[in-house]
Amino acid sequence: MLEVFNITAPIFLIIGLGWAAVRGGVFRFEELRGAAKFVMKIGLPALVFFAIAGKPFREVFNVVYLLGYGGATLALFALGALVVRLRGGDGTLSALGGFSVSFSNTGFIGYPLLAMVIGEAAAPYFAMNVLVENMFLIPLFFLLADSAGGQGGGCLKTLLPVAKNLLKNPIILAQFAALPFALGWLPLPAALLKTSSVLAAGAAPVALFVIGGSLVGLKLGGKLADILILTLLKLAVFPLLTVLFLLLLGAGRDMLFAGALLSCVPMASMVAIVHSQYGHEQRGAAIMLLTTVLSFASISLVLLFGR
Repeated sequence: MLEVFNITAPIFLIIGLGWAAVRGGVFRFEELRGAAKFVMKIGLPALVFFAIAGKPFREVFNVVYLLGYGGATLALFALGALVVRLRGGDGTLSALGGFSVSFSNTGFIGYPLLAMVIGEAAAPYFAMNVLVENMFLIPLFFLLADSAGGQGGGCLKTLLPVAKNLLKNPIILAQFAALPFALGWLPLPAALLKTSSVLAAGAAPVALFVIGGSLVGLKLGGKLADILILTLLKLAVFPLLTVLFLLLLGAGRDMLFAGALLSCVPMASMVAIVHSQYGHEQRGAAIMLLTTVLSFASISLVLLFGR
């Protein structure tokens, strides 16, 4: 148990430090936006490049993990949307519910945590999660949410802006840039690999600090019962479903652990942003706050029983 605490405590202490720094006026959250930008546009893309370019392609993109984690993600999206619909939510709220429970904060919390346990072996799992989230989950959400909101224009009009944004996403671009090296088409200069490694190492603590700062001012509000149900789906059902899908596909113990840990972390901060975009700011803030606080329990349980 002490070993589990020694792994989880630094993660939540850094998050707490970020919260205290903003709450105490040492930083304004606006000042942390630059740090968040570094993580999203430099640190995490460097991590993805390092993860893919530094290893043979077959070691980075594991079909079993992609199918298992991807299948669990889409299944939970459907379950979350169904639960919200059965509790009286409209089409937009249903899409938001599905998105909330199936989109993990892989970059800011999941990867730093997994890296503390398994080291550099965490990077390929991060890269595969990014692929599932950006290529399937995000387009699916916007397609359903915009269709339900009556914005019209058909699938093509909805998906074109999403596709354009994906092609401008530095993390996606880093994946494409790393592929020629992973496939053996080009030799990888040692200096380039070392540079990406150094940049990647700086992303994790900065990301956790920013997450803490972003929690300042968030309050529980909206339908508390709905928020509790979505929190349970995210922190408990998602990791169980991920383990089930991976087991059915014959995954090994290390892969089961990585999938469970990355799916039991809080939802990505993008969830709160899109709630605000569709007019449900209070609900999005409440879900993000509650899952972040309670994830200490889900993460500890996975570390205790999964390792």
